[in-house]
Amino acid sequence: MRYLIHIRNLLPALLLLSTTAGAADFSLSVADVDAPAFSARGIRLVLPADGSADLQIANLKLQQREFRNLRVRCGGFTLSSAQMSCRNGRLDAIPDAKLDFSYDFSGQRWQLALVAASGESWRVDGQAGERGWQVSAQLRNAQGKRLSPLLPAGMPLFTQGALNGTVRARGNASGVQTVDADLQLAEIGFSDASGLHAAEKMRGDIKFTANRKGAAWDWQGSVAWQSGEMFWQPLYLSGDNHALSASGRYDGKSFEIEQAVLDLPEVGRMQFSATLQQGRLLQGVLRGDKLTLTKLFENYARPFLAKGALAEAALYGRADVEIQYRNDAVQALRLGLHDVGIADVSQRFTLLGVNSEINWRLDAPVTARIDFAGGALLGVPLQAGQWTVNMKGLDFSVPQAELAILDGKLDLHNLHIYQQADAWRWEFAGSLLPISMEQFSEAAGLPKMLGTLAGRIPRVNYDGNEINVDGALLFNVFDGTVVATHLKLANAFGRSPQLSGDLAMRNLDLDLLTRTFSFGNMQGRLDGDVNNLQLRDWQPSRFDARLYSSAGNYPRKISQRAVQNISALGGAGAAAAIQRSYLRFFENFGYERIGWSCVLRNGVCAMGGIEGSNSGTYAIIKGGGIPAISVMGYNRNVSWRELLTRLKRVTQNNVKPIIK
Repeated sequence: MRYLIHIRNLLPALLLLSTTAGAADFSLSVADVDAPAFSARGIRLVLPADGSADLQIANLKLQQREFRNLRVRCGGFTLSSAQMSCRNGRLDAIPDAKLDFSYDFSGQRWQLALVAASGESWRVDGQAGERGWQVSAQLRNAQGKRLSPLLPAGMPLFTQGALNGTVRARGNASGVQTVDADLQLAEIGFSDASGLHAAEKMRGDIKFTANRKGAAWDWQGSVAWQSGEMFWQPLYLSGDNHALSASGRYDGKSFEIEQAVLDLPEVGRMQFSATLQQGRLLQGVLRGDKLTLTKLFENYARPFLAKGALAEAALYGRADVEIQYRNDAVQALRLGLHDVGIADVSQRFTLLGVNSEINWRLDAPVTARIDFAGGALLGVPLQAGQWTVNMKGLDFSVPQAELAILDGKLDLHNLHIYQQADAWRWEFAGSLLPISMEQFSEAAGLPKMLGTLAGRIPRVNYDGNEINVDGALLFNVFDGTVVATHLKLANAFGRSPQLSGDLAMRNLDLDLLTRTFSFGNMQGRLDGDVNNLQLRDWQPSRFDARLYSSAGNYPRKISQRAVQNISALGGAGAAAAIQRSYLRFFENFGYERIGWSCVLRNGVCAMGGIEGSNSGTYAIIKGGGIPAISVMGYNRNVSWRELLTRLKRVTQNNVKPIIK
C-alpha cells in the first residue's frame, strides 16, 4: 500500500534525527497519503526535544467529507524501528477528549483510543497486510454529536444521545469488502436546519451486515425501536417496540429489498419487497393480514391528508391488504374489509360495519360487493345496505343503488367515479323517496317539522375541485316545493366549504311552517326567492331574499302571538296597528298580503316589505278582512347576527312586544 511504503522509507531518517538532534526541535513534511477510504494533504510533523509531537494535516478527506487544518498534540511520542506511538494526545477538533495512538510497523497493526468524560470511549483497532486490511471500532457511551461531521451534507445532525456497540470493516486494495455493525442507541436525538426532521430520546438496537460480491453488495439488517419520539414531515411517531428486519442487494444502481418484515405496535405485521433506482420505486409488493385500522390510519395515513373530510375522520375495524406496484402504478390490490367503520369527528357522516372482499386489477374488469350495517349523514340515520361495484382500472361504477334513510330511501342512478388528469371525479343522479319530516328533523336535531321530504336529484358531478348540480334540485316540503338551481359547492371536502346558488320556494303551507318553529299560527300560502346565495363554512355571507304571499284564494289568518313575534323582528320602534275595538275579543286576525325582503351584504341585512313610505317605514303585513291587522317595519338596516338573535328569542317565547 502506498502510504505504508512512504512511512518505511522515512523511518531510517526519523530514527537518525531522533538520536542526533539532541535538544533541538525539528519538523518534517510528509508526502501526501492516498488510501481507498481516505486521503491526506499537507502533512507536517513537529518533534520537540521534550519527547512530545505535533501533527498537522492541512486537508483530510474521509469518503465524501472534507476536514481542514486538523492538529493533534501528543504529550508523549516515541518512535522506534518496531513502533510509533502517541500518548496523552489532544485533537483540536475534540478538545474535551484524550487520544492515544500506536502503530506496529512489522505487523502493520494500529490502535486508536479516544476517552472523554462520563465514561465515553472510542477504541479503533486496525491491521493491514498483503491480503487486505480490517478495522474494528468499540463504542462505549459514544456521543452521537461527534459523528455529525462524518454525515453526508443535508442529513439531519445528532443533537444528543450516545451509541454503544461495535462496527467492523474488512477490505483490500480494491476497497471495502464487508461491513458489520451492532449498535445500541441511548437517548439519541437529531434535527436538521429546516425543522422537518427531528427526534428525541430514541432508544433501540441496530444490526447490519453487508458483504461485497463482485460489483454488488448483499446486505441484511434489523432495527428495533423501543422508545422515543420522531418527527419526519408529515409523520409524528413514538417508539413503542417498532421492529424492522430486511435483506437485499445493492449493485451500485439498483437497491433491492428482497424480503422485509415490519412490526407496527397496535397495527400488526406487514411484509414487503421492493426495487429502487435513484430514489425511484420500480416495483414492490406489500402484504398485511388482520391489520388494525385505527392506528394505521391515525399515525400513517391521516398526516398526508392535510385537507378534506377524511383528515378529520377516524377509521375502525381490520383489513387484509396486498398491493402490487410496477411501471409507476399500482397493478393489483387485494383488500379484505372486516367490520370496518369510518366516522367524521364533526359528525357529518358515519359508515359502520363495512365488509367486503375486493380483488382489483388495473388491467382487468372485476366486480365487488360491499355490505354495510348502517351509518348516519348529518345526524340522519342510514339503514343497512349492499352495493355492487363494477371496476375497470381506475373507473368505478354503480348502475343502481339504494340507501335506506329513516322511513324513505335515496335511489342513486349511474354513480360513476373515475380518475382524469390526476384528479378524482364523480357523478350521479337520483331521487329521494318520501321521508317523514318529523323523523328527519328529530334525527338531525332540528325543530320538529311536519309533512314529508321528497325530491328529484338531477346530475350531480365533482370535477376534482367543485361539486356542481346540472339542472334543478327539487324537494317537496311543507306541502309546497323548493327548487334549487345553479348550485355549486367549492372546497367541498376542505375546512371552509363555499356554497352558492338560487332557491325558489312556492306555495309553502304557512300553517305547517309556523307550527314547526313555534312562531305562532299563520294560515295561508307563501312564496320565496333567495338569489345570489353564498355560504362560507355553511354561514350566509351574501344573498337577495324576498318572501311574499302566494297567488290564489285561500284562508289568510294570523294569530296575535305571530303578530307579536313578527313585530319583535323589527327591533325597537316596531309596532302592530290593529283595530283597537276588537283586541280584547279576538286571537286571530285577517290579512291581505305578506311581504318581506333582505339584501345581505357585509354582515348587514337591508330590509324592505310590501310597500314603503316617506318616513322610511315599510309594511310587512297588510291587513284585510274583519278584524284586520297591519304590521309595519321601522328598521331598514339590521346586523345579520342581531336578526338571528331576535329570531331565536321569538321562537323560544322570550319576547314581549308592544301591540297597538
